[in-house]
Amino acid sequence: MPLGFETAMSEITLVLFTTLAPSGAIACAIVAAVLIAAPLGELERSRINRALCIPLVVTMVGLVASATHLGSPANALYVFFGIGRSPLSNEVLSAVLFLAACGLYWLFCFSEKQHVRLQKLWCAFIIAAALVCVGAIALAYDAPTIATWHTPFVPANVWLSACAGGPLLAMATLRVARAVCLHTAVSAALLGASGAFLAANVACLALQNMQLVGIWNGYGDAPGLVPQYPAMIVSYGAAGAAALIAAALPLRGGGLASPARLVACNVLFFAGLFVVRFGFYMMHMTYGLGV
Repeated sequence: MPLGFETAMSEITLVLFTTLAPSGAIACAIVAAVLIAAPLGELERSRINRALCIPLVVTMVGLVASATHLGSPANALYVFFGIGRSPLSNEVLSAVLFLAACGLYWLFCFSEKQHVRLQKLWCAFIIAAALVCVGAIALAYDAPTIATWHTPFVPANVWLSACAGGPLLAMATLRVARAVCLHTAVSAALLGASGAFLAANVACLALQNMQLVGIWNGYGDAPGLVPQYPAMIVSYGAAGAAALIAAALPLRGGGLASPARLVACNVLFFAGLFVVRFGFYMMHMTYGLGV
C-alpha cells in the first residue's frame, strides 16, 4: 500500500472535517444573511430559523470527527493552552465559538415570541464567527514544517472549496424551509457563485499540483506520494459541475429543484470534495527525512 495512502487513512477524520466544516460554516453565514436582509414573514422566518440546523449539523459532524483525532479529553484541554500562538488551537477555538453561537441561536428561536431585532444582531455575529472559523481552518494547514503544505495554495483551497460548497448547501437549507425568498433569481445567483468558486478551486488545485514537482526531501519527491492527484482534481471538478448542473436544470422551466434533488446534489459535491481532500493528506511531507 503506498505510503501516501496510509498517511491519509490515518488522518481520515481530518479529511472529513475539512470537507464538511468550512462549507457548513459558509452555508450558515448565507442563511444568516438571508435572515438579516430578506423581507420575511413570521412563519417563513420561523421555518428558516429551524432549518438552520441542516448546515449546523453538517459543520458539527466535521468538528466531532476531527475531535476524535485528539485521542483523549486531556489532549483536547491541552489544545486550548495554545490559543493565540498555535494555529491548531486558534482553529479549535474558532470552531467551538462558531458552533456555540449558531447552536444557541437555533435553540433560542424555539421561544414562543420572535425577537426579530435580537435575532438579526445574533445572525450578524454568526456571519462574523463563520468567516473567522473558515479563516482559522485555512491557516491551520499552512504549516511551516510541512514542505507540501507551506504554500499559499493550501489556505486558498480551503476558502475556495468552502465558498463552492456553502451556497449549494444554503440553497438546500432554504428549499427545505420552503423559503419564498428562494426564487429562481436567488437560486441562480447561489449556483452561479458556487460555479465560479468551483472553477477557481479546480484551477488553484491544478497550480498546487504543478508546484509539487519541485518539492522533495530525503525520502523522495512529493508527486510520488500522491500520483493520483491530477485524477482526484478532475473527479472533484466533474462531481461538482454535475451537482451544480443537476441543481440548475429545473430553473430553465421557471421552477426550483426539489429538496430531495438538492440533497443528492450536495452528497455528490461533497463526495468529490472528499476525494481531493484525501489527496491533500496523502501529500503530507515534512522537511528532512520524514513524511
